[in-house]
Amino acid sequence: MKVGILAIQGDFYLHKKSFDIIGVETLFVRKFSDFKEIDSLIIPGGESTTMSLLLSKYKLDEVLYDFSLDHTVFGICAGSILISKNSNDKRIKNLNIMQFDSVRNAWGNQINSFSDYINIKESLNIDDFYTTFIRAPKFINVDPSCEILASYNSEPVLIKNKRHLAASFHPEMGDDTRLLEYFLKFANE
Repeated sequence: MKVGILAIQGDFYLHKKSFDIIGVETLFVRKFSDFKEIDSLIIPGGESTTMSLLLSKYKLDEVLYDFSLDHTVFGICAGSILISKNSNDKRIKNLNIMQFDSVRNAWGNQINSFSDYINIKESLNIDDFYTTFIRAPKFINVDPSCEILASYNSEPVLIKNKRHLAASFHPEMGDDTRLLEYFLKFANE
């Protein structure tokens, strides 16, 4: 399996480092033809308005949506905002890949960033997962087509649907690769 990492803005290098640790081939995705080379896609954290602008400018938004119809996409922080159905921000063209609304910076501004442990759904065997929330979004109006895999303070922070994942936190920070390993298994199902 080759994992694509959208590399137009954000800290995509940390994702490559995490996949290198578990021995998975990656490709930085920056153009149309890159989508033909990958089996799944990570949309990393970053600045969601800038990422949306660049996706539209280079017409990657349409090819990304088409890719999502048959392949697994994992939206992380800003990436989760992009794949949501609505963020109530006119500067963002939401891709409507997953049926939930996102609220940008809902956990606070940069100064309010924090790290803590979360427990991910018991059947995944990923308990005490230490992760970081940086200007993280909240997920609201989560449709029944989505399953909540983890919450923090009773707020959903990791959800999936039949094919895709969205996380409001950064699983690529640190050395714990269990969630990324789950993503690979999920993408292969």
